[in-house]
Amino acid sequence: MPEIVSSSTWIDKLSPNAARLALVMLVVIAAALVWVAIGITEPVHRAGQSDLDVYERVIAALKGGQGYYPSLHQALLDGGYGTLSPLNWRTPAFLTFLSWFPSLIDAQVFLAFMTVVGWMMAVAFAYRSKGIGGAAGAAIVMAASLISIGAYRAELSFELCAGTLVLISVSAYGLGWRWVGLVGGVLALFVRELAVIYVLVCLVLAIRERRWRETIAWLCAIAAYAAFYLWHVTQLTALLGPADHVARVDWLQLGGPVFVLRTAAFNGVLLAAPYWVAALILVLGFIGLKQLPRAGITVSLYVLLFLFYGRPENDYWGALYAPLVALSLVFAPGALRTLVARAKAR
Repeated sequence: MPEIVSSSTWIDKLSPNAARLALVMLVVIAAALVWVAIGITEPVHRAGQSDLDVYERVIAALKGGQGYYPSLHQALLDGGYGTLSPLNWRTPAFLTFLSWFPSLIDAQVFLAFMTVVGWMMAVAFAYRSKGIGGAAGAAIVMAASLISIGAYRAELSFELCAGTLVLISVSAYGLGWRWVGLVGGVLALFVRELAVIYVLVCLVLAIRERRWRETIAWLCAIAAYAAFYLWHVTQLTALLGPADHVARVDWLQLGGPVFVLRTAAFNGVLLAAPYWVAALILVLGFIGLKQLPRAGITVSLYVLLFLFYGRPENDYWGALYAPLVALSLVFAPGALRTLVARAKAR
């Protein structure tokens, strides 16, 4: 059975006064975010090597027969990263997988193919939910969001890959392919640990809907990843020595709306747009997300997390939820029309 997309009944239940208040609040929030966005300056990125430089060095070392953890350790030290924090050490699955390809161009072609699969599944989900018009809209907005995979060295981005897998998972659930959705979510977790937010959302929904086989599967996947991550920590800890140090800047930055908007702007073509455009897209997206419970809860939790957690140069974390915001735009116009109609009612 496909996952039911909530209709606009949440709006239909609003009284006219409540609908008017909701519209006023939306306008106020949008205006506030635009005002914040106008004042955002470009983040000061860390000097020296970038994250992508580190990952490229590790892949080259793996191809040369070196071990993952010694290669990553040396690359992090050379780049001035705080190696005493496990959060700076990426788990080995993704980079090891990339090292199997003859070249990084081949890896990018494969991940581009995976992105096209995500695009097709999102369009199919929109068609099932909104008909041909929804499919056409999804084809455009999803292409605009997922086009980042074509950027230089995009294949090295953990977040782009994990975000695409989350999109595949959400679309699979919407199409009724629950086990495909589960596999997509688990793969996203093994690519990037921040995908645990989506995995926990899926677990809670499975419990709430009394799908016990799926609940057990999610619990097993979480337990397997916990064991994998514990092993990961033991491997990196064994390499620590006098040269290792803590990160110069903590991730708990309380960046507030500014950092949230930085992450929201990391969404395909929005990278080339002013931040205030990302602010309006985010507000409009939240209207549509009301009809997509799985995606809506996930995006809300990421936004809540990024109000407090993340340095300015970590804006690329937005790629984890960016495709879901794009998908929500397909459902936003109908929800907004219904809200306006309720506000006009006597």
